[in-house]
Amino acid sequence: MRNALRKLCRALNFGMDRILPDAIVLAFFLTILTFVMGLALTDSTPLDMVIYWGDGFWGFLSFSMQMAMIIATGYIVAEAPPIKRALVRICKIPKNGVQGVVFVGVLSAFLGWISWGLGLVAGAILARSVALNLRKVDFQLYVAVAYTAAITTGLFGISGSEFLLVNTPGYFMEETLGLIPLSQTVFDPSLLLSQLLGLVLAVPLLAALIHTPPEETPELSSHILERFLAQEEATRALHANHTPKSAMTFAQRVDSSPITTTIIGAGGIVYIIHWFLTHGFDLTLDVMNFILLFVGILCHGSPRNLLTAAEEGVRSAYGVLVQFPFYAGIQGMMASSGLVAIIANAFASHSSAASYPYMCYLCMAIINFFIPSSGGIFMVAGPALGEAALNVGVEANQFLISFTAGETIGNIIQPFWAIPLLGIAGLKMKDIMGYCILFFVVLTLIFFGVWAVMW
Repeated sequence: MRNALRKLCRALNFGMDRILPDAIVLAFFLTILTFVMGLALTDSTPLDMVIYWGDGFWGFLSFSMQMAMIIATGYIVAEAPPIKRALVRICKIPKNGVQGVVFVGVLSAFLGWISWGLGLVAGAILARSVALNLRKVDFQLYVAVAYTAAITTGLFGISGSEFLLVNTPGYFMEETLGLIPLSQTVFDPSLLLSQLLGLVLAVPLLAALIHTPPEETPELSSHILERFLAQEEATRALHANHTPKSAMTFAQRVDSSPITTTIIGAGGIVYIIHWFLTHGFDLTLDVMNFILLFVGILCHGSPRNLLTAAEEGVRSAYGVLVQFPFYAGIQGMMASSGLVAIIANAFASHSSAASYPYMCYLCMAIINFFIPSSGGIFMVAGPALGEAALNVGVEANQFLISFTAGETIGNIIQPFWAIPLLGIAGLKMKDIMGYCILFFVVLTLIFFGVWAVMW
């Protein structure tokens, strides 16, 4: 079985490497496909579709900045001397590639459940650190496992946008669904069991089966190793001040002094403490970025060190800045033309109480490929699918779980959410897509099985 799985994954990865274009080309293709679908399935004219696209193009602008910041700040923190020393110690726990992939998967899942942003950044950093320590690993598999674990547990966890939204008085579907507490979503027994079986057990263990034995595992590929070693060298140079203090100018002394970073960092820590005391454990993207930035400021010790690390971190964020606007444009066409409602109604009209959760899951996995926006999809497709769920007798929380599961598990094969993690890891989506397809199928079967037994 192990050999069969390895052959399957090698075939999938080889196939994806040959046929899957770069992520930006895929975004272009989805844009064109959405445009054609809008013309074929709605009353929209070509000019209408172009207007919908242009009007929505900058819809992810603030989100793009948040994601670019989470890449940069995650790198800043990871390269800070005390954090780096801790990472090096932690990442020495696994002794071979198989142990390493399980280690990365379980830790990424745990951190992702707390906050999907934290899980994505930490998962990439853990994969990189373990790979650098062991050298003989399947690095693409490491990154695929980290991505799968972090993005799925993250949107099912306490930072999941839909689950938080439906627990907020006054949200836009309260009259239809009512308020749904976290006890019926995040802490629902069927969802917890699905995550335990799928994300904590199946994915890491499946990855361990797929990973080649230690004696057969090749060294890290030369281009990945060279990139990581160059970053390591940049970090060492960062903290090596070759200019004697007596020879420094006033400006150089200020740049190298910890005084300003300590004062500013202390102010940031005070605000973080105040936030959690007044808001509880409300870990939004803005708060996560704030924490990472100010931890980085304090740990680097001087403005000079901080900015040098930031410069390297920002290099990894270019994919976010270039690609996210195109996905926002796709969302604009899907929502404004009515395509989302057409797809949702088509699935809903062919569902019964027994089949609805599975149809809703598949519907959301398809829509998510065009609108990879957690929360944004619910605003557009939620009303049609929610009404259909209640009409066929499905409980409100079961509708929401199946809706979120289709969207979330579908993220595994959607390049949009992988961009930050791939930026840190130095890979492309086609490098991990073969593994991601396998994880998507396995998790889908596990979720369907749990629903069949418990619902």
